[in-house]
Amino acid sequence: MKNYLLINKLLLKSREYIFIILIATILLLISFSKSFSEENIFTVDNVEVEGKIDLNFSRDKFINKAFSKSFEELMAKIVLSRDLEKIKNIRLDKIKNLINSFQILEERYQTEKYKAVFKISYNDKKVQDFLNKKNISFSHPKEISAVFFPVLFLNGDLQYFENNYFYNNWTSVKIQNEVINFILPLEELDNISKIKEMRNRIEDLDVGSFVKQYNIRNYIFALMNYDNNKLNVHIKTNFNDNKISKNISYDLRDISDKNKLNFILKDLKMQVTDIWKEANIVNLLMPLSIRVKFKQKNLHDLNKLINYFYKISIIDNFELEEFNINHSFFKIHYFGNPKRLSNELSKFNYKLRDDPGYWEIYKDD
Repeated sequence: MKNYLLINKLLLKSREYIFIILIATILLLISFSKSFSEENIFTVDNVEVEGKIDLNFSRDKFINKAFSKSFEELMAKIVLSRDLEKIKNIRLDKIKNLINSFQILEERYQTEKYKAVFKISYNDKKVQDFLNKKNISFSHPKEISAVFFPVLFLNGDLQYFENNYFYNNWTSVKIQNEVINFILPLEELDNISKIKEMRNRIEDLDVGSFVKQYNIRNYIFALMNYDNNKLNVHIKTNFNDNKISKNISYDLRDISDKNKLNFILKDLKMQVTDIWKEANIVNLLMPLSIRVKFKQKNLHDLNKLINYFYKISIIDNFELEEFNINHSFFKIHYFGNPKRLSNELSKFNYKLRDDPGYWEIYKDD
């Protein structure tokens, strides 16, 4: 009986090893490739067009209008604002050449009025080639939340939030494809006192202490000083622990001119968004590669990690180069740098560690 149980156990163990070897052989023969389109970066959803139904009505005219509108929305999302001028007035036939498919989500023919909602998918490789030929940087910014802290001095006097036009109107003035969820803070006397005290030493101001109560590390601190018909703005940002400072100046004759203030507010939003976009610039011409070790307890762990690789947009493709019962070695081709790859992996509770001689991915329990 003991011999029978022993033989049965050995058979089961042998089957397990044979299964693992077969899986490993299959995986080693596969090069895993992926594209940005899997993340829907190049899909523009809910594109609305409408117009009159008259004797010259043409459904194709509205479809073309949706194509042009979707292209503008896509470019506003993935291109820095300073480069948008380079892609103005692109011909419709060139836009159509970049499109993979489109879908009409909703269509209404009402009395003398036509309305439709489209979903338009672009070919990622064609869009990338289009941008490269025009020497335009491609950015892949994900949506992020950040505390926006606007401080306004008028002729030397600090304005409380209730009298601060930028605080009161920041969320109402929109830009195309906003990727930052701006959170406005509450006004606190301690913070006001610190700002007054540190006004001339703003680089030394610990903005992080102002926003920690909101459980968000990302922030935009804008110190605005209006004097002698000029609005000077000093911006301090922290996006995913990447801190950037920037100075901007605007001519402003009348501080009560709402049209001009809205223009400045909108431009400030675009400038801040560009800082986040620049942190997510993808060098499509030069992907990096890294060889990493992963210790798995079972095949489920390995499969789980591979599925996460597919969800990380900066990973272009990867290969399983070596596999045994205890660990695997991957070669990963990605856009960016090791720190950015590490940040992306951390979103799925994995850490990237630089051990002597090799990199290692491990579960952050």
